[in-house]
Amino acid sequence: MADVPVMQGSDVAWANQTSLHPAALAALLVLGAATLVLPRRLAIWPFIIIACFIAPAQRLVVAGLDFNLLRIMVLFGWTRVLARGEWSGFKPHAVDVTLVAFSITTTIAYVTLWQTQDALIFMLGNMFDAIGMYFLFRCLIRGWQDLDRTVVGFALVSIPVALAFFIEHQTGRNLFAFLGGVPEITVVRDGRLRCQGAFSDPILAGAFWASLMPLFAARRWLGPNARTLTVVSLITSLAIIYFTASSTPVMAVVFVIFGMAMFLARRSMMLVKVGSLGMLVTLHFVMERPVYYLIARMNIVSGSTGWHRYHLIHQTVLNFHDWWLNGTKSTGAWHFLLKDVTNQYILTGVRGGLLAMVLFILVILLAFNAVGRLWRSSTDNPYRTIMAWALGVSLFVHVTTFFAVSYFGQIQMVWYLLLASIVSLSTLQARHQTRPAPAARRKGGASLARARRGPIVTPQMARQ
Repeated sequence: MADVPVMQGSDVAWANQTSLHPAALAALLVLGAATLVLPRRLAIWPFIIIACFIAPAQRLVVAGLDFNLLRIMVLFGWTRVLARGEWSGFKPHAVDVTLVAFSITTTIAYVTLWQTQDALIFMLGNMFDAIGMYFLFRCLIRGWQDLDRTVVGFALVSIPVALAFFIEHQTGRNLFAFLGGVPEITVVRDGRLRCQGAFSDPILAGAFWASLMPLFAARRWLGPNARTLTVVSLITSLAIIYFTASSTPVMAVVFVIFGMAMFLARRSMMLVKVGSLGMLVTLHFVMERPVYYLIARMNIVSGSTGWHRYHLIHQTVLNFHDWWLNGTKSTGAWHFLLKDVTNQYILTGVRGGLLAMVLFILVILLAFNAVGRLWRSSTDNPYRTIMAWALGVSLFVHVTTFFAVSYFGQIQMVWYLLLASIVSLSTLQARHQTRPAPAARRKGGASLARARRGPIVTPQMARQ
């Protein structure tokens, strides 16, 4: 399963060849074994460690199939799930079906366009990432405690990651370069070091941690015992984002603050959405340029490429005829600067055509709908209400980040984990709503009324 695109991506020397450092191999074996034996609520921790500390060049290639270490960890994960029967009780959701349809549609379109074995292998790798990770996490995140422990895992790991970024910022050298896939000498843009640690790209490293900040903040509602880790994880995330020296993660932090603040207006979200849409439509007609030209203005950090991102969207609109059916082989024909597709929505259309883009957007809309149902059904529990909202804010951060970068590498794990968490918890909540509590069934109407009001919430109960 090729890890690098057949086209629309940079050629790298380490792609499609086995590269396993003894340290990476040892980490893989230890963390793979941990995945098999840890309790379910901790089973995702090994994935977090692999994603944050193993550089992307580490991989095993078998018969042309390219398995980076995260893909191998997915195999360990599925071995666990099948051996323990943790797939039992799985309840399908519309997001499940749409994500599978999206993956199949994109694969068929891409292979039809290119008609090569390399194209087939590459898209099979993408399907393995999407379907393998998503449904694995659907099986592992089966309750609120599973999600909470996973967030704690990210929070704890953020501390050594921030330390590694600090050292890289002070020395100009990447500690993870000996594993390959990241530069030994940190890239400098306009006099600022763009640190990336073990991540595939500085922008994606910053976006990775920005998308987790709402979940870190939500744990504050668990009580005083969670306060310290909440503060520390938010500080370390901000530090990592600062060290990446990229405007996209900074904008993501702005969207985090905005999204969490909108919790106060959660009962009026329909009005907010309609108002925002109306404002964008109005701006589109009163501005001299299309409304998406605003992206060109978002140059927060020196050296940002907001104009490039606007130009990419504009040329995609103008060249709709070139890609709508089953994608296009190169966006370079639209403009010589547009070979780098820094937009997840456009990359989806470039690889799979309009139908793939529509299905991808439908996955997002269905996930937002699931978040809305989740927080509304959790109002009897303050922690679950704010955590459900935080899941929606994290989704919002990804959706806005998609306009500025296309995903590859470790951040894909966070994306599929988020989708899986939203869907699993929403199906769990829906199942509980349709089934009255045992005490209510025994004692009649009065007990049923008390069950609907919900229990008094303590931090221990909130985790369960």
